[in-house]
Amino acid sequence: MREPFRKSRSSLLAVALAFVGTAVAGCTIGDVESDDATSSAASTSDNQDESTAERSPRPTVSEDKPKPDEPKNSQKNPGGELSYDGSAGIAVAGVKGAGQTAVAPWSTMKVPIAIAALRRSPGMEATAKQAIQNSDNAAAEELWGALGTPEQAAAATSGVIKEGSSTARVESQVVRPGFSSFGQSDWSLSDQAEFASHLRCIRGAEPVVAAMGNIVNGGGYGLGTIPGAIFKGGWGPSSSGGYGVRQFGLIPKSDGKGYVAVAIAVESPDGSYEAGQAELTAAAEFLQSRVDDLPAAAC
Repeated sequence: MREPFRKSRSSLLAVALAFVGTAVAGCTIGDVESDDATSSAASTSDNQDESTAERSPRPTVSEDKPKPDEPKNSQKNPGGELSYDGSAGIAVAGVKGAGQTAVAPWSTMKVPIAIAALRRSPGMEATAKQAIQNSDNAAAEELWGALGTPEQAAAATSGVIKEGSSTARVESQVVRPGFSSFGQSDWSLSDQAEFASHLRCIRGAEPVVAAMGNIVNGGGYGLGTIPGAIFKGGWGPSSSGGYGVRQFGLIPKSDGKGYVAVAIAVESPDGSYEAGQAELTAAAEFLQSRVDDLPAAAC
């Protein structure tokens, strides 16, 4: 279900990577808007969020997908600024910059929701796995409902995000008819990268992290093209009708010792899900080529 996207983009948009501090006192990725057709029959959600948006066919990024241009003024020193000549917004934990995006979190919010729900109801692990691996909207709604009233669910989810040294405004009420409340929350790329940095040290996150390492729906592009990446994506239409695509998670360093925490998002240049996929793949390739020059995640 692709509606035309009318917003133009500049030919060269330098996006600075967002600053996210890596200091941590000890160790320590929601969209219910458009589950993909790869989900089981259970993916039919009362919310049209992922049921209609993320449920779009999962096109494979073609072999001739656009490659990222070599950045003009990249600085590889950790903690410096790294520019990316592309349309994607990029944030890396521990790198200064301003990773801003107008793309809603969508299904990336399922990660803290799943962690919160499993704390309250450990027997829901299969439901959490379905919500993360297949971005199943019905499963995510079940997890959300297990947390109590919408206000209680938002508070519990916010609590998990805070434990990840991050902050977000988790929406408890539906603000866009046909889409989940929490998928339309306010979670910046920089804050989401910080959450990814501490994710593996959050209490009870292990089953969710394991599911993020085996993504089925939404795993064939962007961070999903990087072997060993641990991530979650979300996608759906903006109020203008064009697709926004977003991912966050952990990219393994080439020596296998540690990860780099990142968050990326793009407003599709032509409004289609496919074009958004290609842009995120270009951003992921850019990050992977520099992964060993970027700061390691806190956990």
